[in-house]
Amino acid sequence: MARFDRVYRLLVGKDGGQGLEIVPPIRITFDIAKTTAEEPNDAKITVYNLAAQTRRTLEEPGLRCVLYAGYAEEGGPLLMASGSIVYAYTRYDQPNVVTELTVKDGYIEVRDTAVSIGLGPGARASDIIRDIARQMGLPLLMADDAPDRRWEQGFSFYGAARTALHKVTQGTGLEWSIQNQQLQVVQRLGTTRRQAVVLAVDTGLLGQPERTRAAASEKAKAKAPGQAGAAAPAVAAKAAKAATPASGQQQRDGWKVKSLLLPTISPGDLVKLESRSVAAFQRVETVRHTGDSEGGDWQTELTLVDPHPSSAKKEQS
Repeated sequence: MARFDRVYRLLVGKDGGQGLEIVPPIRITFDIAKTTAEEPNDAKITVYNLAAQTRRTLEEPGLRCVLYAGYAEEGGPLLMASGSIVYAYTRYDQPNVVTELTVKDGYIEVRDTAVSIGLGPGARASDIIRDIARQMGLPLLMADDAPDRRWEQGFSFYGAARTALHKVTQGTGLEWSIQNQQLQVVQRLGTTRRQAVVLAVDTGLLGQPERTRAAASEKAKAKAPGQAGAAAPAVAAKAAKAATPASGQQQRDGWKVKSLLLPTISPGDLVKLESRSVAAFQRVETVRHTGDSEGGDWQTELTLVDPHPSSAKKEQS
């Protein structure tokens, strides 16, 4: 399907308050980065030549921002990014007046939420995560068949929500992130249950996928004590630690691809990559959306990696 009629809708306001809507023909640009990490995702949205009062409104503290974008031929603007505006300022770049917004997804919830949890013997990880999501005020996206764990002696915790999430997910074989103001929990290196998007030339794939290879399992090898030139035990231990890859992403093969804008795709989703060089299901590791409402293609850049085997099998079944 041809994609020519690009549309967007930017909403800004306070929780429960009257929002401000910005739509074409006002010019905007966007640069949105998303990952599967626990840190809030970042977005930079630039708006041009607003009225003075509108600019002042955008610079008020405590604002939320939601950006919808897409193509009129494919359902109009779709949810692409949301979060808290953590920084806003206006500069003069003659002949334009430029207002820049820095937005972080889930920033307030991650920064400010302290949780109090007290569950008795037999407490399950899934119940703990649901309780944390409730106290954070975030919708929870977690598959019913995600790995679970039981705390036979019960589970109690008081402190930062992000610390509780890290503790529970790490001990259960899960990972968490916040995507579009939703708490997303999936199996470690696994995928969400959203329907896999097909990435092919006829669906917007640009150019050829670029292969990425797994990192070496060791960056350096420390010599064993007693050998000539051997490092001291403390140094050897530090070298061994440095030799271990920091994340699952580093240890898996994958692809880098570019496509026309895919506003609804999120890290952790499963995609089916189809090109002359590859036909395979892949997990989305990172997403970057870029665009200018007045020129050039709106694009999505993806880093893809081989998914957990169970994720691909479930999609194929």
